[in-house]
Amino acid sequence: MAIIVEGRLMTFVLMILTFAVMYYYMSISKKKEYTIRSMPAMDAIPEAVGRAAEMGKPVFWTVGIGGGLNDATQGPQILASISILGHLTEECVKAGVRLAAFCPLADALPLVEEVMRTAYLSQGKPEEFNVEDITFISGQSAYLSGVLGYFQRERPASNILMGGFYYEAVVIGEAGNAIEAMQIGGTNNTHQMPFLVATCDYMLLAEELFAAGAAVSKDPDMLGSIKGEDMIKLLLVAIIGIGFLLGAVGITAIADLLGV
Repeated sequence: MAIIVEGRLMTFVLMILTFAVMYYYMSISKKKEYTIRSMPAMDAIPEAVGRAAEMGKPVFWTVGIGGGLNDATQGPQILASISILGHLTEECVKAGVRLAAFCPLADALPLVEEVMRTAYLSQGKPEEFNVEDITFISGQSAYLSGVLGYFQRERPASNILMGGFYYEAVVIGEAGNAIEAMQIGGTNNTHQMPFLVATCDYMLLAEELFAAGAAVSKDPDMLGSIKGEDMIKLLLVAIIGIGFLLGAVGITAIADLLGV
């Protein structure tokens, strides 16, 4: 009764339904393989690596300084970006291109190192992995100074900016444009999307970052969760659409239900 009195019945029902749908698709994903549509930003990664190979310059990757792995809003973005880092590293190894990874997050640093090490191993070149290609700089101002200094010294041909970004998004993005680097961005932070859109050649918008991370990792649970999320979205759009049409003819049953 307390849930109804407080006006949260529908929210509670949708929460339970969401858990059920996500659990279902994550369970069956181990038996049925899901595929995610092609995204221009991901398709551009080989182009970015190829550009670096032609110019004899490195590729730069960074995850941004937004929170840490345990942060409810930033952690998933960081994990998605690191999954993409594994794919990017493999492409760089194939092309013989140096990849410079800048990670300002202490808790993500071991994962970044392991993902890159595994990528070199998967390509049969474990001896070429150099842990010094990974730079850890803590603190936003120090991190920005390190990135901008690296840009001026090494002038990377391509920059991959994916993860949880704050105001460093516009600073790094503009610095990348100044050295004429090809840039691919991605973030779920709505307050930083405009800056990455304005400064990057390709962009993963909002949940595309999670979908891209799941696609390259091929993890069944991640792919299943993306499928479940899409089904919930379709359900909500259908409920809202039906409610709108019924409301137009004076039937407010669904509107009243959603307002409970």
